[in-house]
Amino acid sequence: MRNRRRTVDRMNGRRGAMVGRRITGHQDPSRWVLLAVLAACSVTEPSQSAPTLVRVHELGTEEGVFAYARISPDGSFLVYASEARFSTTQPPRSQLINVIDLRDGELLFSEPGIDGYWSTDGRRMIFLSFAEPVNRVSIWHRETGEVVRDVAPDSLGDYYSWGRRDGSDLILTIRGRYYPLAGDRGVLPAASVPPCEGMGTGQRPLLSKDGKRITTFVRGTVVVRNLDDCGDILDTGLPGAKADFSWDGRYIAFHAPKPEGTGYEILVVDCIERTVRTAVSLPGSSLFPSWTQDGRLLFHHYGDDSSGFLLASGVLNVPARPLPAPQTAAADRSWSDVFPETPAPAEEYALVLVWGPWGAHTAFALHELEAARASFDDGVRVLMATDPASREADVSRQLANAGDIVERIPLVPERLLASEAHNQNPTVLLFRDRRLIDRRLGAQSAGDLLEWVATLERQGA
Repeated sequence: MRNRRRTVDRMNGRRGAMVGRRITGHQDPSRWVLLAVLAACSVTEPSQSAPTLVRVHELGTEEGVFAYARISPDGSFLVYASEARFSTTQPPRSQLINVIDLRDGELLFSEPGIDGYWSTDGRRMIFLSFAEPVNRVSIWHRETGEVVRDVAPDSLGDYYSWGRRDGSDLILTIRGRYYPLAGDRGVLPAASVPPCEGMGTGQRPLLSKDGKRITTFVRGTVVVRNLDDCGDILDTGLPGAKADFSWDGRYIAFHAPKPEGTGYEILVVDCIERTVRTAVSLPGSSLFPSWTQDGRLLFHHYGDDSSGFLLASGVLNVPARPLPAPQTAAADRSWSDVFPETPAPAEEYALVLVWGPWGAHTAFALHELEAARASFDDGVRVLMATDPASREADVSRQLANAGDIVERIPLVPERLLASEAHNQNPTVLLFRDRRLIDRRLGAQSAGDLLEWVATLERQGA
């Protein structure tokens, strides 16, 4: 049965969203259409026009979105992980997977968890469930409400994507592990994305709808490659984030820093023509786009006046331009390449957390960074910097809730690529003797940070 009329708590101690809350998808759409006229891609031909934007789901003032959100193939259902914004006290595993029926604004399913992703027919949704003390990879059936647990081992990774290849459903995880499904069960052992010369496997891959290609990060830029071999590689040269494939596999969409550093915009790359278009550029930040089968893009918009989800139609009407020369971050970077405005720390090691208040991972990351700082010895300096696109009012609000917190240093827009923090909010950089020796995408626990440095010390890195 559908879970329609049960009230689940929402934010700040309430757990979830209110079932039955109706969200109109037509809240002054003309205002959004006007905002979507792109300064970088002005329309010069009558046949080309800015995308039409419709707001389809509003978020609460205190509600954030943990990582990506995904629209169902037909554009009727939204799944996202809801989490409190501006808090530093919520415990780990506090996110809620919410499924919204965009046709009437009602909540169909809510359960503690993250990383929901739709099957290619839109009838199932895979996610990592936090409903029990042990994480469980689960599949929710939209038509019956049934939840199947233990689809595959949690150790294979989360951050799922779902394709269908040669008549079989295929699941790919953040760790580059993938496995077919037999019904709702993973067929093991899982395979691994193979490394390619000069680039390795890449980081945090997403799968194409036909299960043959992946998008991934390589030294800060978005790269498209085959899932199981190295025969067809496209380095877009663009410093983007999670890149979602269109249903025909020709296009990928992702958010990337605006040239002026005032937020994030959505780019669409044509993998055949090797072109890029700025599909959506609004005040604030547009994040984590997801394709419908008919070519619309859903994305999370975070701005001065609101936070919520919008659907963009006609994104391919925006003029395209050739892909730029690669902007790959230099392999060998020093402190002055990333933070020249701040004197280099005297300590042997320096950890810098780069974060933005629009990222719902931030609360946990700040809490754990402070805990790690209290445990490190005098040879480790712990610092933080904020994404240059962050609004200072939001940063101040986040830090006001944090209590005793680590020192903040500036990160200017032109240095964001050198930090590679545009791939993931937050990102942690590790320096030794003023040289950047490693980085980690995503929020890290205090234990992870302590072990990271300890391992390098043992290895003499």
